[in-house]
Amino acid sequence: MTQSSNKIARAQEVAALKGLRAAVPAYVEATDAMALERRCDAAVAILAEILNTRERKRGLFGSKEVNPLGSDRAVIGKQFAKLTRQASINDSILELLGALATENPDDAVIRLANAEGLYRGAYIADAIDEYRYCEKLIPDDGAIQARLGELYAVMSRNPEAVDYLRRGIGELMQAQHFDAVPAFAQKLLETSPQDANDVLRWLESFPDDAFARERDAIARVVDAARDAGLDDARWAGIEKRLSALPPPEATAEEVATYTTAVEQAPQEYADAPAEPSDERPEAEGQAESAWASTAASGTSAWDDVSNVEPASDDEIRILFGSSAPTEDTEPARPGSNGVAAGADKPSKTAPVQTTYTPSVSMGSSQPTAAGGLPPGLAAFTRRKGDSAFNAGDFAGAAASYERLIKAGFDPDIATPLLECYLGLERFEDAAALGLQLADHQADAGDLEKAVATLALVLEHTSDPAVEQRHTELVAAST
Repeated sequence: MTQSSNKIARAQEVAALKGLRAAVPAYVEATDAMALERRCDAAVAILAEILNTRERKRGLFGSKEVNPLGSDRAVIGKQFAKLTRQASINDSILELLGALATENPDDAVIRLANAEGLYRGAYIADAIDEYRYCEKLIPDDGAIQARLGELYAVMSRNPEAVDYLRRGIGELMQAQHFDAVPAFAQKLLETSPQDANDVLRWLESFPDDAFARERDAIARVVDAARDAGLDDARWAGIEKRLSALPPPEATAEEVATYTTAVEQAPQEYADAPAEPSDERPEAEGQAESAWASTAASGTSAWDDVSNVEPASDDEIRILFGSSAPTEDTEPARPGSNGVAAGADKPSKTAPVQTTYTPSVSMGSSQPTAAGGLPPGLAAFTRRKGDSAFNAGDFAGAAASYERLIKAGFDPDIATPLLECYLGLERFEDAAALGLQLADHQADAGDLEKAVATLALVLEHTSDPAVEQRHTELVAAST
């Protein structure tokens, strides 16, 4: 068993004997060890299970299900948030991050992790909202400002993109965080070629050691300048400085390969053992520092934000399909190409699809609650459902809408959900939902809409209950 496995076993033993809350320090220590072993997905899954645990508590006004962690939930929540930055992102993780952000609105670690998760999940408008909140928690942080500039560029909001990128890069240069400057400088150059002189000035001011470390990223900036037709003698100077650099040192993988070859060589060819080195491979050091740093108000958030590389135009096209998102549209969910599956073979029973826009403005940082879900999570789930629906992903949209419907019936959500059921040929669910929606519309006095709802269901399937209710509503409306 590995060290982390032993620690997890001990944490589980403490939880079984003394309760989950008493095992919180042991779980934090165990998941830290898992992070060092690059088992972050497994660590995040363990922490998510703890955060989602419920037990029934009795009170003066009856019993209810609560998380047994009590005030220590924030400790596990922060650990979960930090480790998600090294783990795979999915909708379940995003939902839990959103809930934690609502519970801990001023915790910079959790809010930054939520922002980064939304960014990696390609929910650009939501990521902008969250990064802007983080900017208030940690003002004058270049990494957050530059990231916002990149996101605004993705949304084709170029004036804001240029402003944030310039401010962010300036802060990064002043703080001597040279490792991210080239990537953000390239984004600025692509967004606003007229800022090439400032990009050149930043690159020229790199110290020799930083210039050598970031040679590949700087070379990409030079390529972007050439692609943009920027033929300036100063770019030739950057190229000359790059070409004068000594060859890069061997990577950790090359060193490991060489070491293995030496160990497997015949003894007569083996040299004397080398002296032990205190240096560790770069990847190992990053794994440790990624969770060791803590961001708090007034401190730099660089370690929390910079480990996600800015997305390239090609990556954006892969995420969002052939057309780039615009200022007024929310991009489709990751993995969607913007076209419904089987769209090249129209079905006679396919419903006429309506485009649904999010019910909350993209710029709103305090969306209105829907049903019984926390406001932020409800708005996020609604936007995710609308985005999937508009992309033709009826299955993904239905999952989001069903989550909202369970929290409380809403005709504005039931309407697109009904179309999802029909598109997926879930006719039994469509009939049940259609009856519920039609009754709600009839009670609101809109008999014409109620009749149209049931008529839509009957276009795709025959259901005795729907037919009977449709006949009653038609008679009542005449």
